[in-house]
Amino acid sequence: MTTNVQKPQEQFLTEEDLADIDNPDTTVVIPRGTDPVNEVFRLIGAVIAVSSMLIVWVLLLIGVALRYFTGSSMDFATELPAYLYPWIISGGVIVAMALGGHIAVDFLLNQLSRRIALGTQIGVWIGSGVLFTVMSVFGFRLIEPLTAQITPILGWPQFGSFAAFLTMTICLALQSFARAWYMARHHDAAAQTADREVLGV
Repeated sequence: MTTNVQKPQEQFLTEEDLADIDNPDTTVVIPRGTDPVNEVFRLIGAVIAVSSMLIVWVLLLIGVALRYFTGSSMDFATELPAYLYPWIISGGVIVAMALGGHIAVDFLLNQLSRRIALGTQIGVWIGSGVLFTVMSVFGFRLIEPLTAQITPILGWPQFGSFAAFLTMTICLALQSFARAWYMARHHDAAAQTADREVLGV
């Protein structure tokens, strides 16, 4: 009694396969904001974060070069990066908010129907906008005392660093209200992404 054992067919790479290997798809997909207004804020936050980071990087590079070649350094190069770090953080937070890339606990949201979940999200974004607005109002009260405080080396007002926080809270308030408005106006598009939306920051 003989049994026919089928050998696996040998597979060869075709010309198309080789072409795909030689020319891989290297298209970079840039993430976009969750709505048109948040897309604008994504660009604003990116400009803030990247420009601040580049300035810090250049200053640190110059400082290292000076210490290596001359044994000296620039005094302001040690203070200015600390002055700009809050701007790097605030720019990153604005971008994260625009992309919907913030922390969320959505267990309850996933238990709701899509329509109720959408309404809940709109309410949460309005609440978030109100909260950030309140934080901005309280932040304005600190402008005067922080303007009076001067940095020891640069002689700049400390408000320059705090302004990053104030800018962030204002942007987050506008972004929250914009997201609520967009979800309320575009029910179909918002409902399709309801399961992926996050609540708060």
